[in-house]
Amino acid sequence: MVPAWCAETVTGIVGENIAAQQRRATPLTITPEVSTVRARLLPAGPAPLASDGRLMSELAGVNYRVWVSSGRADMGVGLGALGHVVPPPFRRIEEPVALAGASPTLSVGLRYRVTSESAVYADASGAYGIGADPNANYLNTKVGMEWKPAKHGVGFERGAIGIHFDSGYRLSVKPRHGGLGLYLRGQF
Repeated sequence: MVPAWCAETVTGIVGENIAAQQRRATPLTITPEVSTVRARLLPAGPAPLASDGRLMSELAGVNYRVWVSSGRADMGVGLGALGHVVPPPFRRIEEPVALAGASPTLSVGLRYRVTSESAVYADASGAYGIGADPNANYLNTKVGMEWKPAKHGVGFERGAIGIHFDSGYRLSVKPRHGGLGLYLRGQF
């Protein structure tokens, strides 16, 4: 039997530790991100034309977003620019691309990491005055789920061909003394 004074002391210490952990706020993490945008615009009216009469239906731009993270949740707000890609003459890939009629964009994003390998996200961005109508709005929304790719289990290591298993073990085949050596490594 445990004396009453000992049980009360242990209960008090454990209770104080739990309360201290709950009072600690989850720190906010701020992460900047720069991304490029490439899309096609199918205008309802006449599409803008380049100086040589070709259609300009392709959009390109850049976006700067700041992500604020707390725990598993992230929220991002960004600014950028979006404009029509002026098609290069003779359609040569190595020529620089020019933008015409660039306008500012605003973007908002939310992410929630369900597990360490998957996340649910929602993104929205908008620009004003894209297209032939200067009062037209361009809106883009995305909702989805993303997964990290599986680890590549086959590879070369120290002159051997090996497989890395999810359990942490590695199986490798290596030439040894005129034959093949089969090795299984693990840590425990």
